[in-house]
Amino acid sequence: MTSKLIAVLGATGNQGGSVVDVFLKSPGWNVRAITRNPSRDKAYALSVKGAQVVQADLDSPESLEKAFQGAHVIFAVSDFWGLYGDPANKDKPNPGQPLNVWAADHESQQLRNAVDVAAKITTLDRFIILSLSNATKWSKGKYTHVYHFDSKAAATEYAEHTYSDLWKKTSVFQAGFFLTNFLRDPIMTPKKLPIIAPDEDSGPLVKALVEDEPGKNLIGYRTWATMKELCAGTL
Repeated sequence: MTSKLIAVLGATGNQGGSVVDVFLKSPGWNVRAITRNPSRDKAYALSVKGAQVVQADLDSPESLEKAFQGAHVIFAVSDFWGLYGDPANKDKPNPGQPLNVWAADHESQQLRNAVDVAAKITTLDRFIILSLSNATKWSKGKYTHVYHFDSKAAATEYAEHTYSDLWKKTSVFQAGFFLTNFLRDPIMTPKKLPIIAPDEDSGPLVKALVEDEPGKNLIGYRTWATMKELCAGTL
């Protein structure tokens, strides 16, 4: 039986890393772990586990073409908060442009780069794009500054409207509220949220999307819970 190849962007991150781990343990799969810096310890650890580690950057379509070549599945993920929080980016916005607006525009462009290249890969069976809902659209204009949602949604809508053949092979993965977010921004109101542990749950959820028919839009979570329930250890 010939093995299939999954190319995973953000392979040293919590979500991409989870996808890498799950598919490395899955018979019939080879894993290409894509990272900007293959010399990092995390990248080396993936190679020791059996992944093929390659260098590519979402800002470089040429590098993505090499990284995606021959892939049967591509997992595309971006990082708004990484762009927003990187001190090297603080002077990149245009005059008068807020950093969060720049980060959103840049993230959308990075994901569009991945979409453009994925559409050219003749071996591709499935494209999984990590996205979030369009907050401006679905709130009917009530919430217009949820930049890390709208930036991903814009790229997903670009894929749908630009590449009909690719879209037929595409499923969308929307991750729930990260457990780790509670450490930084505890939500004390009794509001249930879709909770996910990205480093544990992303891989199995993406694998389920790969094994299912395309055209799915999955909101991935392990449980609905309030902060009080989390603290009480009732999960």
